[in-house]
Amino acid sequence: MDEQNEDTEPPLGTPWTGRPLRLQYPPAPEHGADHAALFVTKVRDIEDVQLDYSDASLNWIDGWLGDWSEPGSDRVAESVFAAGCYFGEVLVRNHGYRWTIDENVHGGLMAVTGPRGNVANPIGKAFKRVDNGETDSLSYLLTVLLAD
Repeated sequence: MDEQNEDTEPPLGTPWTGRPLRLQYPPAPEHGADHAALFVTKVRDIEDVQLDYSDASLNWIDGWLGDWSEPGSDRVAESVFAAGCYFGEVLVRNHGYRWTIDENVHGGLMAVTGPRGNVANPIGKAFKRVDNGETDSLSYLLTVLLAD
């Protein structure tokens, strides 16, 4: 019988399989803010945390997404999608990005385009944060996007 070393991270769960998501709004750019607002409400009601769309709030989101690594993003795909929309809305509200469709992402998923035309995939990044751990930090991506 193998003993698990204290320093060993738990095994990661199943990544999102691409299954259809059960969302209150369509996964479309015009609903990015709606998905983010639903996420803010759920976090307030369940976690008793008031998110404010600030850059600093992404630190809390990073930790929250990290808590889902063990079950994996497929089990919580709708919540991860909403967290990604929150990240996108932080970029929209604070840094001049706008919701768009990126044809290069899974055949045309929601993305955000910055004022200089750079495209970011905050939803995909949220899934990667769950599936890959701290390596795919939202806060770090924000730093990279703002440095461009």
